[in-house]
Amino acid sequence: MKEKYMETLLAQIREKRARESVRQEVEGHISDQKAAYLAQGMSGEQAEEQAIADMGDPVEAGTALDRLHRPKPAWGMLALIAVLCAAGLLLLYLAQTNSQSGHGADLYFQSQCKYVVLGFIILCVVYLTDYTRIAAYSQAACIGILLVLCAAAGGMIPAFRSYEFYGSAHRWVDSRLLSMDLLLYLYLPLYGALLYSFRGCKARQFLRIVLFTVLPVLLARKLTPLSVTINITAILFLLFFTAAAKGWFVLPSEKISGIGRSKKIIVKGQTYPKYICALGMALAAAFALALFMVSRTGYQQLRIQAWLHPEKFADSSGFVGSVIRNILSTSRLIGRNAGQAVDGYLPDYMTDYILTYTIGTFGILAAAALVILVLVFGARLLYISVQQKNQLGMMMGLACSLSFIIQSAEYILVNLSLLPPAGVYFPLISFGGNGMVQTCILLGILLSIYRYEDVVPQTEVFADHALY
Repeated sequence: MKEKYMETLLAQIREKRARESVRQEVEGHISDQKAAYLAQGMSGEQAEEQAIADMGDPVEAGTALDRLHRPKPAWGMLALIAVLCAAGLLLLYLAQTNSQSGHGADLYFQSQCKYVVLGFIILCVVYLTDYTRIAAYSQAACIGILLVLCAAAGGMIPAFRSYEFYGSAHRWVDSRLLSMDLLLYLYLPLYGALLYSFRGCKARQFLRIVLFTVLPVLLARKLTPLSVTINITAILFLLFFTAAAKGWFVLPSEKISGIGRSKKIIVKGQTYPKYICALGMALAAAFALALFMVSRTGYQQLRIQAWLHPEKFADSSGFVGSVIRNILSTSRLIGRNAGQAVDGYLPDYMTDYILTYTIGTFGILAAAALVILVLVFGARLLYISVQQKNQLGMMMGLACSLSFIIQSAEYILVNLSLLPPAGVYFPLISFGGNGMVQTCILLGILLSIYRYEDVVPQTEVFADHALY
């Protein structure tokens, strides 16, 4: 009788992957209720029959459970992403229309339109893909990315950077066939899935986790600007600390039992979240020290000095910083600033400094509205990540949301002259093909996590693909 009831009930569940969890849930309720009736003195057959009757009509119960265990759309988030992309395109269009320089301003807008369309298509494809399918191949994907990065670092893949000068200003020109920044940011959610797959790993496997954590940082320092290295390092160690704090890593411990010569050493697994967190903090401190030593090189010292005292380096490395501060100091609440014309003096205002351009051209209130919209969106991404009951979804979502938040915060601080001028990307807003693709893939993964959070139970994750 129970088999027939379950067959009818499960037939109402349209999402096949949710049927097993529904089966376990319903059968658990039936078993508990049957046990209660048996305790009251009913026979086994009567108890099961009454327990099933208490569950109600199988069609109605199955329909109700189908509504609970279905992929849920993320129309609100998709609409907000579209609004942010539209805001970026509008700013680029207005910058092109008002441009006084006339050197390729229209190309920025035309190219960005293509990037937005391509990025939104990629986002929708990833969003409709079950994120656990991506996570199942996380180890192979991480190894593949690291191999490509190693090949680039060793010169096997064309990977060189050069400076282009615009008068007294300069910027990096990336001539790689592949964007190393893109690969590193895509590595982050895969790394989060990798940490999840190594829950309860042995000491030997823990060393692999350390390697997967440290190696991308070393490669990032060799292949990307310092700001990207800092971003990648911060997110990797935040994910590592999160996994350690949850007690996912198990290391062997020794326990001595018996008396005298009969003593035996029993080795068993035990979680050490505090010690592993301490190890992670030590590694993070070591990398922070290494980054600090790098910052003491002549070039980095000059950047810092030019940022702190742009007036002393106004004709060289402090040119961009002095222009930004002049624009900010002469800006108004609404309308164009009273000082220098933004598009006439600020280099890369369509890419690295679109927020400064907004402040100087349209006023503080317009820029504040844009910043608030981005911050609200970032907070929503973070909330979606941390409230996930599925720990795999939480780790992958945390990587995606932190990438968006940290990149956005960095861009805002640079444009407000609270960080040294740098080549930065404003997710979904500023010009950039690789940046748009990277952001859309990460947002697609995060929205997939939101879409399937009520479908895939945690016990099914990695059931078909063992990672170690």
